[in-house]
Amino acid sequence: MPLVNFGSILGFAEEIEKQHLDFLSQASVNPDCDKHRVLFESLAKSAKKRVAEVQRVRRENVSEMVLAAVEGFQRDTYQVVVEDGSSMALDLLSAKAQALSERSLRYYEKAAEKLQGQADVARAMKGLVKKHTKDREILAALSS
Repeated sequence: MPLVNFGSILGFAEEIEKQHLDFLSQASVNPDCDKHRVLFESLAKSAKKRVAEVQRVRRENVSEMVLAAVEGFQRDTYQVVVEDGSSMALDLLSAKAQALSERSLRYYEKAAEKLQGQADVARAMKGLVKKHTKDREILAALSS
């Protein structure tokens, strides 16, 4: 399914962030992750803030939705099945969380490129890249 405009790009961004939130919330109650519960709760809190940020960007830039067509951006490239994180082993859970962050990095980099004509939105997408990079580094340290 193509992402053809501002609304579809931000709608899918919200979906991505909600997937992160759900997965990290599940991880925070996973018995195998008791030792890292605070870390996963913190990452889930960050994901919740990103959901709100995407919603805010969409709301504040609603006028940008009109006529701004996007070509060559496919949702299918970024869709993944997200397993239940409440019972995974820590190493697998960490790897899955890193993979979700990687997917988000690729998505937001491409979204920023596609939305260059909307400077505020492109800047917000680049900000989300930085936030996911930070989370990915935290998760990488966990599996080391």
